[in-house]
Amino acid sequence: MMNIYNGIATLRPDGSAEVQMPDWFEALNRDFRYQLTSIGAPGPNLYIARKVQNNRFAIAGGKPRQEVSWQVTGIRPASR
Repeated sequence: MMNIYNGIATLRPDGSAEVQMPDWFEALNRDFRYQLTSIGAPGPNLYIARKVQNNRFAIAGGKPRQEVSWQVTGIRPASR
C-alpha cells in the first residue's frame, strides 16, 4: 500500500528547510519518493538535499523565505 504525506515548508534565509515527519514514519514506510513545488515564484533549483533519515528530510536550492509544497510517498509493507 502506498502512503502519501504532504505539507508546506517555508525556507530559511539560506534557502533550505528540514521537514520533520511523524516519529513512526520510517517504521511504517520504505521506498520513498519525493515531489517539490515552488509556491509564488519559480524555484528551478529546488532539490532534496537529504533523503529521509531519522524521520526527517532536507530541502535546498530555494530562495530565502520561499514557500515550498512537498509530498513524500512511502510503501507500507503488507502485513502477513
